[in-house]
Amino acid sequence: MIDSPDALKELLPNVSRETIEKLAEFREMILAEDQNLISKNDKNFIWTRHFYDSLRLAQFITSNGNDIIDIGSGAGLPGIPVSLLFSSKNKVFLCENRPKRVSFLNKCIVNLDLKNTEVIPIKVEKIENKKFDIILARAVSQLNHLLSISYNICKKNTTLLLHKGVHIDEEIVQATKYWEFTHVLHENEREKGSFILELKNIIKSIT
Repeated sequence: MIDSPDALKELLPNVSRETIEKLAEFREMILAEDQNLISKNDKNFIWTRHFYDSLRLAQFITSNGNDIIDIGSGAGLPGIPVSLLFSSKNKVFLCENRPKRVSFLNKCIVNLDLKNTEVIPIKVEKIENKKFDIILARAVSQLNHLLSISYNICKKNTTLLLHKGVHIDEEIVQATKYWEFTHVLHENEREKGSFILELKNIIKSIT
């Protein structure tokens, strides 16, 4: 499949033309950056890998009025595509502490007119007095560490939606030594060994 807007539209027919146009602008911003926001090889798969991976989270974000945080947002993936998709229905926060990435994300917010989006320019574990309904993370860290750094921003009913790879079973086993949770694994139909891990009811175990 050739990487293109039409390819993404074929994979996700419900994505609007307006969203596709905004994603095209976002893609150009990623490619124009001097800093390496994504790998050289991945620049050939922005539509069918990065944007598709980001937007397939939408099926698990069913209600409006959520506060959503993208941990370690980096290039804004998956946070910015999710923000574009939901427009004003949910508030999206991009958590990123690296100054050059923060600058890029703020530029994206302005250029793409993302009124429902803002950057939190610190590490997630340093966030105080703010909790979120949905937590997103892509290529951030192993599950046990991710739960450790994000537990302070979890509500009782918070859902975590995490992109994970072939070692996810091992990560879950390790995490259950320290945490209790319910989870569902959603495999990517296009890429074997690529999953969205949906986590809920997170409780820190007493050890």
